[in-house]
Amino acid sequence: MTQTTKGTLRRQAWRAFLIQSGLSVAVIVLALLPAALFDDRTLTVIALLGASLVVLAISVAAASRLMRLLETANDKIATLTTHDDLTGLPNRRWFFDRLDEEVDRARRYGNELSLIMVDIDHFRQVNDTFGHPLGDLALAEVARLLSANIRTSDIVARYGGEEFVIIIPESGAEKTVQAAEKLRMVVEVNDISLEGPEVKVTVSCGVADLKSVVPGKGGLRDALVLAADHALHRAKENGRNQTLMHVAEHERQLPLV
Repeated sequence: MTQTTKGTLRRQAWRAFLIQSGLSVAVIVLALLPAALFDDRTLTVIALLGASLVVLAISVAAASRLMRLLETANDKIATLTTHDDLTGLPNRRWFFDRLDEEVDRARRYGNELSLIMVDIDHFRQVNDTFGHPLGDLALAEVARLLSANIRTSDIVARYGGEEFVIIIPESGAEKTVQAAEKLRMVVEVNDISLEGPEVKVTVSCGVADLKSVVPGKGGLRDALVLAADHALHRAKENGRNQTLMHVAEHERQLPLV
């Protein structure tokens, strides 16, 4: 190494920069040291140390990026296993897990808990008449309307097919019937269109609350779901586009307003 090179290194701080993806991931700065320290051997050691640190910085940056990619992939996988791809809502399995939690919480603290089951009326006719693309759009639109018109504490999920379910914590049957009627009317006044004529869909709702059911072999959770489902089927049998509330062993129709 020439004396000029040594002199330059002695007079200036020795720096190494690594730029990776537009970010400085490693900076090594050696302050000006006594000239006697900068012989050929010292400079070689410094160079090797700098190179090692640069390699280490690259490895750390790569590992960090890989961890972020893995976290993103895991989040996507988790979403796919717990949410419905068409509507973006939680799926049936997620719903039952969450309902278990809400039932336990309601029993522990003596809170009210209600359930709304919602079914799109004549959904098969929508598919047969206008095609599955519009049927899918109807499902997605109803899901959006339900999600947009419930409390932040309420939980809506896709139960299966054209059915949705909504967990209503800390609410008895009467208040939940009012909430279900609001949802029914919101869906009724919204038209659905897919590059063609507008289609009007309606929904039927069945409501049940925890205090009105008697646990069977499946426990309170299954009894609550079964009661809401029975109320829903009675609503459909009675002409659809209406809300029925489970009361003891029968359902009471809410007068339409």
